[in-house]
Order: sequence, then C-alpha cells, then structure tokens
Amino acid sequence: MIIANNDEYIDLFLCEADKTISTGNIIYIKKAIISYSNYINTSYISWANSLILEIIQEKLEYIEL
Repeated sequence: MIIANNDEYIDLFLCEADKTISTGNIIYIKKAIISYSNYINTSYISWANSLILEIIQEKLEYIEL
C-alpha cells in the first residue's frame, strides 16, 4: 500500500487509537506507535502514550474494586 501524505498516516494512526478506546486493548495503539512514529508529529505519540497510561490505570482501578 502506498501512502500519499502524512494526513493518511495520521488517519490510520487515529483509527488504531479509536480501536484501542472502543476495545480497551492497548495493543492496537502500541503497534500504531511503532508503525507510524516516523511519519507523524510527536504530539500524536505523546497523546497515545497518555492514552495507554489512562487505560492501564482504569484497568488497575477496576481490579482494586
């Protein structure tokens, strides 16, 4: 697959973030970080890392209950 511009990389990255949010499975965003980190702005990577931390924290809170 040939990608024409960075906007398409961002769209693909955000699609994986949506999957992560809807399923609670961080593997999607972790793979997206690896795949797209060279093509998108670092602010997206920082946001994704924050998302991962938030999901893990929520899971830990659930376990503690």
